[in-house]
Amino acid sequence: MTEDEAAVEITRLRLELEHRDQLLASVYARADTLRASVERLEQQLEAASAEQREAATERAELRRLLGNAQLQVHALLKLRAPEAELRAPADGGGEQPTPLRPAAAAPSAGGRAPRRAPARGQPRARRRRSLLDDARGVFSGLRRMI
Repeated sequence: MTEDEAAVEITRLRLELEHRDQLLASVYARADTLRASVERLEQQLEAASAEQREAATERAELRRLLGNAQLQVHALLKLRAPEAELRAPADGGGEQPTPLRPAAAAPSAGGRAPRRAPARGQPRARRRRSLLDDARGVFSGLRRMI
């Protein structure tokens, strides 16, 4: 290899290195941009999740207050509580109306019936993944890719 050929090859290799460095710099800049976007989206997701929890708490509180108000109204009107609403007999006869559900079957004061544990040997039902869990998984995958 002559001196001129070596100089040309060195120049070509330097240009390739400069081009590679420029490409790497643009890739790193893009990765930083993507990382910042993922972090921003995660923060928005967490904020939306917190707002959803607050809204659920507020709905539960409003339901409780509404239930208390209904009980007070029924007590003032000297009617039975909403759990013991009556239905008319189907044949239209003069029989006594019967309660829709017996008092023993009425839900607890919390408004929900207690959950039963599955019998031994039976698999527990899987908890459905929420949209929030799916989004967290996507963000985790994006972070690994970046």
